[in-house]
Amino acid sequence: MTKQWAPSMLGRKLTGSVDWQLELSGLQLSLALNGQTHRVNVEEETAYRIKQGLLWTDVTFYPGHRREIKADGLPNAQAASLSEALETALFDKRTREDVAHIQGARQAISQWLDSKAAQEVSAKSDRRWFTSEMQTALIQARPTIDAADVRARMQKPAVKAFLAEAAGGIEGSLDQWAVDHRTFWASLNAAHTERELVDCKNLFDKVESKPLTEEQSRAVICFDNRVQVVASAGSGKTSTMVAKAAYAIDRGIVAPERIVLLAFNESAAEELEERTTKSFERLGMIHVSVRASTFHALGLGIIGKATGQKPDIPDWTTDTTAGFRKLTQIIDELKDASPSFRTNWDMFRCVTPRDLQTSTFNGNDRWDTINGKRVRSQEELFLANWLFFNGVNYRYEEQYRLPTADEDHRQYRPDFYYPDVDLYHEHFALDADGKAPAHFSKTMLRAWSGSANCTRSVGPN
Repeated sequence: MTKQWAPSMLGRKLTGSVDWQLELSGLQLSLALNGQTHRVNVEEETAYRIKQGLLWTDVTFYPGHRREIKADGLPNAQAASLSEALETALFDKRTREDVAHIQGARQAISQWLDSKAAQEVSAKSDRRWFTSEMQTALIQARPTIDAADVRARMQKPAVKAFLAEAAGGIEGSLDQWAVDHRTFWASLNAAHTERELVDCKNLFDKVESKPLTEEQSRAVICFDNRVQVVASAGSGKTSTMVAKAAYAIDRGIVAPERIVLLAFNESAAEELEERTTKSFERLGMIHVSVRASTFHALGLGIIGKATGQKPDIPDWTTDTTAGFRKLTQIIDELKDASPSFRTNWDMFRCVTPRDLQTSTFNGNDRWDTINGKRVRSQEELFLANWLFFNGVNYRYEEQYRLPTADEDHRQYRPDFYYPDVDLYHEHFALDADGKAPAHFSKTMLRAWSGSANCTRSVGPN
C-alpha cells in the first residue's frame, strides 16, 4: 500500500520551500524534489529525519551529510499520519529483528545442547568417565546468551504471535542451557561408577591376592585425566595402581604400551612391575605387560628420545651441600624475576614451615614477629606472621573495650583485635581432644564471656 504527503501552498510560501512529494511504499521512502527522486529504506533510520516545528514539519534525507536534501512546509496535522506510517513500518522491522535474535539464540543453544548430549551418550555407551577436560571444553563452548533479553523479546505481543507454539520449545532450550551442568555430570560419573562396580566385580576380586575394597575399586574406576588419591601407609596404594592398569587395559581405555607406573625409587618400581605381572596372569591377560619406572629414569628417557642424547646427571644433584647451594641460587633468581614468587617464598619461609609441636613456653619467653612485634607463644607467632603477610590489620593484646578487671583478675586482653571489622580473636591452643599444652597455666586459659564480637582459633599443642 502506497501513501503520499506533500506541502501545503501556505506552507511552501511561509517556509520558502519548493514543491515536493513524499511517498511511502512498503519499506521504501521516496522524495521527489526539483525533478529528481531520492529514495531511502525506512529501516535505515539514520538516512532520514522528520522534524516537527511550531506549524510545519520538514523532511530531510541524509541529515548531516554533504548531499543533505531538505523539504519543508508539511502541515503538522499531516505529519502525524507520516510518523504513524513510519512507526508501523519500523515496528514490522523490529519484530523481525526480535524474532531473528530469538531464533539465532535458540539455534546456538540447540547446537550446543546436541553436542553436549552426544558426548554424554558416548561416555555412557563407551563406559567412560566424563572427564574434567571434557566438562571444561563444553563450558567454554557454551554460547553466551542473555536469557533475560531473549525472554523479554518473547513477551512482545507481535513476537509472541509470530512464534506461537514454538515459544514453549524456546523456553525449554533456555532452561536446559541455564542449569548447573557440572552437577549433572557429577551424577553421570556417579552412575557410571555404580555400574562398573557391578560389571567389573570379577576383575576387582581377582586382580590381587585378595579382593579390592570398595574404596580401592572406586579409585580404580575414577578415570579423570588427573586423579589424586590420598591414602595412608599400608592401605593398598600399590594394589590400586596395579588394578587401575588392569582396568584401563580391560576396558580399552589405554593401550598397555601407553601405560607407565611411576615410583620414587628403584625398589618400588621393581615391586610395581612384579605385582603387575602376577596380577595380569591371575586375570588371564597373557603376554600383556606395562612399564614401571622411577620418575628419574622416565625423565632421562624422555630427554634422550627428544634430543637424541641422554643427558649427564649434574654433580650437584647427588651432593647435598652443592644441591642446597644450587637450590638457593634457583630460588634467588626466581625471587629477582617474580615479585609474586618472592612474596610467596617469604610467606613459606617465615610462616608455613614453623613446627608448632616443638614450641616451648615459660612466663618470660617472647617471640619476635617478622614485623617487629613480640608475642607470647610460637602459635601466636605463626598467626601474627600469617596476618602480616596477608595484609590483615591487627593489634596484639589490646585491652578489651569494656572493663573486666576485678580484685582477682587483670583487664582482659584478647590475643588479636581486627579494627577494620571490629573483631576480637582469642586463640585457645587446644588439641583435637580439647586439651591445652601442659605448660599452659589455668590463668592463661580463663574463658572469656561477654557481648563483644569474638572468634576462637583452635590449634595443635
